[in-house]
Amino acid sequence: MSHQTFWKPEKKPKQKKAYSSLGQRKKDKKPVPEWKKDILSHHQSRPNTKERGEFPKDVIAELIADSNGICECCKAAEATTTHHVYPRGRKGRGVRTNGLRLCWPCHDRIQINEELIQFWISAFRDKYGDYFWFDEQDWEEHNRKLAARQRVEFDKNERLESIKPVIELITSAAGRTLKAREVRLLEAMDDKEMLVFTNMISDALNNFSKPAPSYGYGERFED
Repeated sequence: MSHQTFWKPEKKPKQKKAYSSLGQRKKDKKPVPEWKKDILSHHQSRPNTKERGEFPKDVIAELIADSNGICECCKAAEATTTHHVYPRGRKGRGVRTNGLRLCWPCHDRIQINEELIQFWISAFRDKYGDYFWFDEQDWEEHNRKLAARQRVEFDKNERLESIKPVIELITSAAGRTLKAREVRLLEAMDDKEMLVFTNMISDALNNFSKPAPSYGYGERFED
């Protein structure tokens, strides 16, 4: 019988899997949906820390006009540089209320002298108020944290007001003012736990105030 050659399907080369440097298989990137592309196209990234420390040209122009081009430290030489009163390394921003026009000798002298740095910080704080070096983003974050602290304080005061009757009840029974840790323990209780605790204390005080039963001669205690 003559040899027959059977048909075989053509072998397709396998696609190589992409691996990361750690030997993990890389996942294929999913296409960005159209609706998300539209959002990303309108998104504007905010300045980074380095950019926020730079004085914009319009701010420098205002500072030059305010100083009449004269060094604000020695009051004699021409001002050729803009100094960060609150240092840029301490997150002092490039805002008008943090800028001081100086000549180079005065600028170099202040930069290396902590006493002079603190002198100008104090002077600008008196002039512009606390956080004079803040930019818009700093104020947003500051106000957000302040609002959060105020909410916490409000919730705490509201909680203290709600447990005030319980505090007065225990204070009266104990014959002394509650300690701070005892008040914190009451504050930590939720409404359900507080109700159980209050009922328990009330029952204990009511039973304590009742006279103890008296037993006659020969009477037996009931089990």
